[in-house]
Amino acid sequence: MRRLFVRYAGILGLVLGLSACSQTLPPPPSPFSGFDDTEASRPFAPTPSLAPDTRPNGEPTSGYEIDGEGFYGDLHLLEADGAVRVMYAHAVEGDVTLHAELRPESQWLHDGVRRFEGFDDAGGAVTVELEAGLCERAGRSYGRFAHIETEAGVYEGCATEIGPQPSWSDGLPRYLPMIQACLDQSQSSSMAFVRGAGRTQVLHVEQTGSNAVVRMRFGDSGRWDCVLESDQVRWSVVSPQAPARPGEADPVFILNAMPEAGEACAVYERVLDEEGEMLGALGYDACMSGAMARLGPGLRF
Repeated sequence: MRRLFVRYAGILGLVLGLSACSQTLPPPPSPFSGFDDTEASRPFAPTPSLAPDTRPNGEPTSGYEIDGEGFYGDLHLLEADGAVRVMYAHAVEGDVTLHAELRPESQWLHDGVRRFEGFDDAGGAVTVELEAGLCERAGRSYGRFAHIETEAGVYEGCATEIGPQPSWSDGLPRYLPMIQACLDQSQSSSMAFVRGAGRTQVLHVEQTGSNAVVRMRFGDSGRWDCVLESDQVRWSVVSPQAPARPGEADPVFILNAMPEAGEACAVYERVLDEEGEMLGALGYDACMSGAMARLGPGLRF
């Protein structure tokens, strides 16, 4: 139960009015440390220490690391008495570290963006917005854009997920060329017929060195694996009995579309490119099905 709590800490009681299913839940935070050598990208070493990166029992927390020009932030989700606390620490170069306790916005996803609001320890208002997309800083790619507002000013940066359980979607910046290679090849193969079955969805990407397997679904045609090896691309059907990969379809990346909340019993997070143009959406299961059905009762914000 502890492991599942961390994975889905932020999903209860936050999204309203999804008529596509009788019982609804908002999306999980998908904690994931998606890139190596985080320290190398920091412009300075913030002191004092930022938000706690472990719970009292020593397990790592879920959340986000934020890196920007002249500042660094940590946002952590902590369990306390069956509730989730969102703790944020904001370190500005040459200044004291600001600590704040935040809550997700009433509907958690505001116009396709993750939004947290609250107050720092001096009573000042703090807002943190995270938007999925291709954010770059100091030669490093991140899976989210970050926008922070405090009493001292407005800060822009990039964010990556942290936590004990990986989510494949935070690697989208490096996966997109692989996804595009699969789609390009499918236009000149027998997969062209399958692609016509409906909406294109990426369920998971697994990368090993220069090779990768992109698992996709086209409408209701079932699952397909696009295998990229040594500049070669080949497709294979995935048996309905084949088990899901860890994190598969949590979330689903929908290309070139932003569905309405509740469609397919999901909520959606917008994904942008470097210029702010929409690439698609991350869709999270909002009904009591799949992994969410294993959640126990009693967890709240």
